[in-house]
Amino acid sequence: MLEQEKTTTLGDVTAVVAVTLGALAAVANLLGAAYVLRTFFSDPELLDDSLVLFSTLGALAAAFAFGYGALLLARRDDTGRWVLIVAAAAQLGLGLLALLATLIGYDSGYGIHWFADQSVLRSIFVGLGGVPGAVTAIVNHNWTAAGTSSGLGAIVLLMAVLPWTAAYTRARPKDLVGPAV
Repeated sequence: MLEQEKTTTLGDVTAVVAVTLGALAAVANLLGAAYVLRTFFSDPELLDDSLVLFSTLGALAAAFAFGYGALLLARRDDTGRWVLIVAAAAQLGLGLLALLATLIGYDSGYGIHWFADQSVLRSIFVGLGGVPGAVTAIVNHNWTAAGTSSGLGAIVLLMAVLPWTAAYTRARPKDLVGPAV
């Protein structure tokens, strides 16, 4: 029996990149949540309780959305692409909010206790922490962390909305039984 040679399409490449970046965004949010919790439990007076709660819950929700979306997209399910689009748009929106807060010098006036200002190089890694990174950028008026947080959401969003990624999900065989991975 002859097998037809499979050629890699542009949709295959964009989908694999979107899946990989979605998985990395999930891991980044988990690491951001773990860092916030580790810091909070080692010294509870250092961080504001409510920001710890909401940034951790936000990071866990984002990690679930990015991970689940990446898994579904890897299985050629269009729902996964849409989950990645929504999660990445939310991450991008939070990062843009951080940029806006930095631009206008927003200060809540509540005396929020959060992480101290970081160096520029360390701020890049803080911004890659997903939701906690964006919250840190908002509180500390940190351009670098806000830009990195926005970039993380923007690149996942870009790869998920490309028409070739959508074509990848439409090319799923209809008679497929079980996972396509």
